[in-house]
Amino acid sequence: MQISLETALLKFLLILFRCLGYMLITPVFGRREIPAQAKIGLAALLSIIVYPFIPDINFSDNLWILAASTLKEFITGITIGYGAFLLFSSLYLAGEIIDMEMGFGIVNVLDVQSNTQVPLMGNYFYILTILLFLTANGHHMLISAIIKSYDLLPLSEAVFQEGLLNALIVSFKDMFLLGVKIALPVVSVIFLTDLALALIARTVPQMNVFMVGLPVKIAVGMISMIMVFPMFFIILDAVYNGTYENILITIKEMLVRP
Repeated sequence: MQISLETALLKFLLILFRCLGYMLITPVFGRREIPAQAKIGLAALLSIIVYPFIPDINFSDNLWILAASTLKEFITGITIGYGAFLLFSSLYLAGEIIDMEMGFGIVNVLDVQSNTQVPLMGNYFYILTILLFLTANGHHMLISAIIKSYDLLPLSEAVFQEGLLNALIVSFKDMFLLGVKIALPVVSVIFLTDLALALIARTVPQMNVFMVGLPVKIAVGMISMIMVFPMFFIILDAVYNGTYENILITIKEMLVRP
């Protein structure tokens, strides 16, 4: 069945705005180092690819309804991307906890993505995870997730309901739990170091434990991070699988309940 040029253009715009909202916030494609032209071009390319496989829909002649549908698709893309972004944020949380224990609490670096200061170890964890994520073709998973969203969630049928809010709250909880689990081995070793320094301060009052303890805690923290590094690959598996599950749960919670 032939459709008019206006209907085809409106259908393409709805597809484009969901892809664009998704690209603005996902961990890999949403970084500020990627130019806006590249994000728009990639979103347009994905829209062109999936356009023939999406069934045609009937559009209203009301301009405000069309604008609302376009805005809803844009918010839908942002919501789906936010589900992927949450678990990667747990790396910053883990780095913040480790920095506070090691004595790097006031040492922050500027993150060009959010234009804010982020913890030193958190930035290290995040960059390392992104590099390994790209090595494992994780960006292909992100692209396939937004393409699959059109099958699970047709155009203009997203519903922002209570289940979606609950899913985002659960994702927040998982983010905090994962961040604590990542930092727990290093924090435990530093805690034992603090305990040993406290015993030394009690037994040898003449020693300036504060001046000695700071470099010792930094050295112990670095050594413990090297020792637990093999466990980091297990954490990466939890981040990657959890990211994909968060995307699917977010999409399903926006479906209309029967």
